[in-house]
Amino acid sequence: MSKNSHLVIYAIIFSCLVALFILQINSKEKSPEKITNKENFESESQINLDTDFTSELIMDSSVINNPSFKIAFVNSDTVSKYYKYAQKVQSNLLSKRNEAERQIRNKYQSYENLVKDFEKAAPIMGEREKMEKAQKIRLLEQEIMKVEQDLSEQLANEELTMTQSYILKTNDYMQVIGKNLGYDYVLSYRIGGPMLYANPNLNITSKVIDLLNKKYQTNN
Repeated sequence: MSKNSHLVIYAIIFSCLVALFILQINSKEKSPEKITNKENFESESQINLDTDFTSELIMDSSVINNPSFKIAFVNSDTVSKYYKYAQKVQSNLLSKRNEAERQIRNKYQSYENLVKDFEKAAPIMGEREKMEKAQKIRLLEQEIMKVEQDLSEQLANEELTMTQSYILKTNDYMQVIGKNLGYDYVLSYRIGGPMLYANPNLNITSKVIDLLNKKYQTNN
């Protein structure tokens, strides 16, 4: 092989090495660019997601705050305190509870007096009389238990009936009041209830109490 042939081969090998070196440099320079493009894509995607979520919230808010809906609320505890019909129901229930408690107290008083008399007279009583007195005391005990149970059930039934009547009648009044005031929804609010926040500007409790009382007095 001639000297010129060796030079040609060396030149070809050197050219190949230079080409490989250039390709390696180019691939390193392009990698960060790809990573940057990926990060930019992810960032843009996140922005799009955030924008979509915000748009959803705005849409929901626009539905809730739609001016075509009129919403207000009343404080149920305040209504129960100042609404005359509610006062009447509460007063009637309290009277019935007091009467039931009075009857039970009288029964217990009779029982205690009978036991005391029995204990005092027991030393001079005959066996037959003792048995009769003891039987009378046991019967009185059973009577007291029955009276307690009957009065408790009676009171529970009357309370349920009066409460249902109150709810139904007040609901009928509120249908008229809410419609006349032009509201689409009138919500009930109380501390500890399901409604955690209510805008004070939407509070119509005083107005509703006045109208409920007028409606109740008119119909009774």
